[in-house]
Amino acid sequence: MKKHQKNLLKISFTALLLALLYGRMDWRGFWDIVRNVNPVLLMGFFAICVINMWLTSMRWGMLLRADGLEVPTAKLFASHWIGSFFNFFMPSNIGGDVYRVADIAKKSGKAVNALASVFADRLLGFVAMAALGFVFPLFGLGKVPSEHRAKLLIPLGVFFCFMVLVALIWQREILLWFARFLPSRIRGKVEDVLGKFLESAQAYGKKPMVLIKCMMLSFLSQFNLIVAVFCVGASLGLGIPFFLYCVFVPLVGLLEAVPSTINGMGFRDAGYIMFFTAAGLEPPAAPAAAMSLLYMMLTLLYASFGGLIFLRRLSKK
Repeated sequence: MKKHQKNLLKISFTALLLALLYGRMDWRGFWDIVRNVNPVLLMGFFAICVINMWLTSMRWGMLLRADGLEVPTAKLFASHWIGSFFNFFMPSNIGGDVYRVADIAKKSGKAVNALASVFADRLLGFVAMAALGFVFPLFGLGKVPSEHRAKLLIPLGVFFCFMVLVALIWQREILLWFARFLPSRIRGKVEDVLGKFLESAQAYGKKPMVLIKCMMLSFLSQFNLIVAVFCVGASLGLGIPFFLYCVFVPLVGLLEAVPSTINGMGFRDAGYIMFFTAAGLEPPAAPAAAMSLLYMMLTLLYASFGGLIFLRRLSKK
């Protein structure tokens, strides 16, 4: 019952945000934008998504190997793609990560190590996203209206929070000390799992070249994501310079990662309205709605292939 209440709250909050953002939108202008979409550029979006999935699967494989687990990149690629399907369709936005952990745990027999690898993989992606969201605005601050510049500090705050999290993981004694305050009936189990988790996480730090390569792949995949969103915007004929995508797409990505709405809807739309306002589009609501809706539909189509891979696995069993 609590689970259903939580999902209902998410749906209600999403609907409220969308109503506030688009309540007075010019829907004729919206359809004029969507009607002229360029399908060739959308193929570029799909190509970049596949390349990015392979790059992140390579990064995940490096982390697993650093912890003594050898899994072929092709298997990780399939697991990653299935995970993207569950991320889109399951009520929780961590559904895909749960599948990835379970899949690797089944193959390796080491659930905690699999959990640590997926956690580190996610963390590296968010660190790269936050870093790009802070660095790019420094080079293009003059192109952003003064009333929107304060919002660009959000990635800096997120980056700082992630660095604090990394420091806590590295100083494992702090987290283990906090575990002492848990109820006695679960303290021993939590300390055991947490100890193994932190041991796996620290194994990555003992191989600095692995972390450097993983971070490089993270920056490359996040930059590719900017290019993919640019393809969507260019397909709608918005005429926004590529550099402004570099400034705002990481920020929009951080906003849509907030787990308070269904699949980031509402927060993503608010990010695009801010983006298009700064880019000088008037009115910004219609192109923001077109951008957000098209991006969601393309992501749904892309994630559906992960569902087909999952069905193929089930049929083999």
